[in-house]
Amino acid sequence: MLYFCNKAFPRRYSLTEFLRKPFVIRQNAPPCSSIMASKPQERIQLFLALSLCALLGGGCAGLRCPRIDPTGERFFIYPRDQVPAVAPVTGNIPVAPVYTDPVFPQPGTTPPTSPAGPVVPPPPQDRMMITPNRVLAPVGSEVILKSGLCTAENFLLTETKTEWLIARESAGEFVSLGGRGLSRNPLLPWNKPEKIDNQYAVGYSAKVPLTITRGTQDTLDDVQIEPGEAWATITSPVEGTSHITAVAPEVVNWSGRRATATIYWVDTQWTFPPVNLSAGGAQVLTTTVRRQTDGTNLQGWLVRYEVAGSSGTLTGGTSNQIVEVPTDANGQASIDVTPTSGSGSTTQINIQIIRPERFAGSDMPRLVIAKGSSTIHWTETGSPYLPPPDDLGSTPIPSLPPTPSPPPVTQKPELEIEIRGDSQAQVNAQTRLEVVLRNQGNATATGVILYDRYHKGFRHLADLQRRLEIKNDQIGDISPGTSRTLNLSFDVLEAGNLCHDFTLSSREGAQAKRTFCIQAIQPQPQASPGIEVRKNGPNQKEVGQNALFTLTIKNTGDVPLTNLLVIDEYDSALSPQPTQQGYDLINNSIVWKIARLEVGAIKRLDVNCQCLAPKTNACSTVQITADAGASVGAIQSADKKCIEILRRRDMGNVLPPTNVVPPSSDVMPPVQPLATGLQLDLLTLSNNPAQAGSLIKYEIVVANNTAAIEKQVQLRVLFPPGVVPNMATIQNSANLRASLNSNNEVVFEQITDLRPKERLTFDLQATTTQPGVGNVTARLSSQNLPQPIQKEIRIEVTR
Repeated sequence: MLYFCNKAFPRRYSLTEFLRKPFVIRQNAPPCSSIMASKPQERIQLFLALSLCALLGGGCAGLRCPRIDPTGERFFIYPRDQVPAVAPVTGNIPVAPVYTDPVFPQPGTTPPTSPAGPVVPPPPQDRMMITPNRVLAPVGSEVILKSGLCTAENFLLTETKTEWLIARESAGEFVSLGGRGLSRNPLLPWNKPEKIDNQYAVGYSAKVPLTITRGTQDTLDDVQIEPGEAWATITSPVEGTSHITAVAPEVVNWSGRRATATIYWVDTQWTFPPVNLSAGGAQVLTTTVRRQTDGTNLQGWLVRYEVAGSSGTLTGGTSNQIVEVPTDANGQASIDVTPTSGSGSTTQINIQIIRPERFAGSDMPRLVIAKGSSTIHWTETGSPYLPPPDDLGSTPIPSLPPTPSPPPVTQKPELEIEIRGDSQAQVNAQTRLEVVLRNQGNATATGVILYDRYHKGFRHLADLQRRLEIKNDQIGDISPGTSRTLNLSFDVLEAGNLCHDFTLSSREGAQAKRTFCIQAIQPQPQASPGIEVRKNGPNQKEVGQNALFTLTIKNTGDVPLTNLLVIDEYDSALSPQPTQQGYDLINNSIVWKIARLEVGAIKRLDVNCQCLAPKTNACSTVQITADAGASVGAIQSADKKCIEILRRRDMGNVLPPTNVVPPSSDVMPPVQPLATGLQLDLLTLSNNPAQAGSLIKYEIVVANNTAAIEKQVQLRVLFPPGVVPNMATIQNSANLRASLNSNNEVVFEQITDLRPKERLTFDLQATTTQPGVGNVTARLSSQNLPQPIQKEIRIEVTR
């Protein structure tokens, strides 16, 4: 066996170094320096050199085997001693071509030329390589990149660590990459590649040849990985540019340890004109460009039409042979083709779809996305064909003056403003404008600024100092054929013809102005309905005496009220008896129905009540509902009056009337009044019983009837099963938030301070879902009232 005198073998040596390095034979080996002088060793060296040349044939750029020196001074001329026949290019480095995914065609490239004269190359160094350098790919596809560490001796190293990075501001992310071992997907954990995140991964160069397939039956899309090559696949779901760097950490030379590649992701699909068509005169060719992901039209792309030969002319081109047409809002670019030859001739139009430079604010260069062609076969035309002047015989043809060449096309932006909005608005309302900014030119408008100087009858939230002007300098750049849309809202303060003066400008000096006016009018006065009910009565009576309660109903609004429903409830310690006719007495409650109440009209109802038993607070509550018209619906009002019923002084010798119903269990003897002045009333504004699936309305009144402030006041309303409160329709005069807990209970947030004589109303609606009987319970508590006040209403739901 042979081994190297230098036992450290950190990398694979080239043939050149291997032949130059001294080596010994294990048995009876002479010194390393004498090997080249002995004939047996020369034969061994020649045999080894030719064998290694055959085995290691590739290298980084094709390994050059040593050849015999014709001068006889040495056995071989080594590759590093040869001067290259073609000197390296100096000056500007030529830009590498943009290679494309199989979906896109590949544009042709022109090889760079080299200056004459030999140039001594710099000393070889280890360097990182990557291929391809630039790639054009559709969004959603996967691109395979290969990299390798090429040594100074022109060899690729196997199983070397490669760090892959995608710039953070770039599009794209890593999908898969190569590891160590003998297979594409290593089995051992320490051989697997590591993806740190979507934009940073660590892989290794291959040890043996591998084939990367895309999972298809077509072998043409397979990629071959040679020993020493690392690989990674990248994808992107959106348009943009991926800047990828492959780094070999073990390379000492900073300039050679990394290589970069660029992938341009494009979201597009296209439709070319027919490949073959016939026409008798001028023919219009149309190319359509749309997004691949959602099919929306792409505006502002370029379609290049070029006549192959001289058998046709294009309308709109400076040379009548080549025209670039931007796509419109429908994603279409059209051109007129006119024949210059007679019937039976053909005209071939070559077509290219081009993504403009820095389109839509991106950093992509001008890219040719697709190529196609269309051939027009000209048939008999309506006008006679005129032959060239040489075929007209001997008749002299007067010479025409030369056609002046058209002036060069100036590249500049052209700005335009479009205002969309209502032409009329009401005072004390808001008006909204949609401002569309367009660039109709052929160059990008940079640093676009919009000014809006408006009438003092407008107010904008951003204009706190009332300068009557707002400025928007955050628009950025607007590419040719693209637009920006802004939404503005203004408060209307006064009536009249109120105008906006818009000014749009860019750094290039482009400017556009537009005036937009609206007619502001005073709103028509709205008729507002209103109703008020008041209950008056004595404050104190004795058992056996009569108490007269008076109900006063007034239409306080601007419209007549109809279908009035009055429900007057009395405590069980009172026996009510109305003095007017036309009522219903149901369970100690009186119900009146009033057909109509005109504006300002007052209706009075009197109820004479007999006091049956002593009670501290024997209360009567009245609630009224009226129809105020289709635009408003039902309106409500309620009031309450309580009376204290005292024991008669001679009550011990007087028997209660035999014809009086005994009071219920809620009639209690007089007790000391509570230390709180809170009042809680729970009123129902719907029919009871109610049908399943109907809507029930409730009104709750909370009042502080004392001269002290009640703190931490909270209201809770518990609904029975089968009655679901509608949280979206809850209203209250304090604008308190409400939540629904798991017990089907509506909980309002706490009222920090309830001032003396302050009165709050709460409107709730609930939907009945199933038949049954239950109670709706309202509870009111405060800091001075730890034991809540409770009111209940029994509800019955039928089918």
